[in-house]
Amino acid sequence: MIWEKSVEIQQMTLDQNILAVYGTGKQQDYKLLPTLLTEDEMAYANRLRSERQKNTWISCHVKLRQILGIYFNMNPIEIELKKNRFGRPYVASSNLFFNLSHTVSSFLIGFSVGGKIGVDLDKLSGREDLPSLMDYAFSSAETDYCLNGELSEHFLKIWTLKEAFLKAAGVGLVDHLKSVNVCGNFENNIYAKNFLQKTMICPNGETASIVHQNNQSIAYVWLCQ
Repeated sequence: MIWEKSVEIQQMTLDQNILAVYGTGKQQDYKLLPTLLTEDEMAYANRLRSERQKNTWISCHVKLRQILGIYFNMNPIEIELKKNRFGRPYVASSNLFFNLSHTVSSFLIGFSVGGKIGVDLDKLSGREDLPSLMDYAFSSAETDYCLNGELSEHFLKIWTLKEAFLKAAGVGLVDHLKSVNVCGNFENNIYAKNFLQKTMICPNGETASIVHQNNQSIAYVWLCQ
């Protein structure tokens, strides 16, 4: 797969492909706040303590609304974003599914017409206790996979796949994450639910996973403006 650099959101199409949009926090997106984000969204952004995290959250939601505005042919700020019981945004009575994820400095938004989608983006800081995290969240098959290879690389693949699957399936972080298995072809919850999966490396080195229903190609767009 190849990340196609783009500065024109207007050139994106959501009709034929699953669309993965990657970007980083940009301070210039602040000037778009009054025209694109609601008062509640701006209030949430202002509660974020880290300036980098705030920039990324704002950029992510600005781009989300811009793309939705093109798809629905509406003023982006007039699109009513509802939230499910896990806090994930959606547009009611629409066949467009989308999901988003962000780190401190980067974001990923996945779009799919007519099929559920979940995305997750992550990067290790080097301070994580990976054995403890695996003991808490990974099945035995997932733990074996991580230990029989480059640990951080395999850990991030499983971690992002599991999160993307839970988001695509429409559930929250379950109490027993170890009971959810996204590894291998047998007893894999992703395939059992008739989802497809893809894991990739993003332009700034993060690991990302996409879990989706539609058997379509994925268009990878890297926003560079």
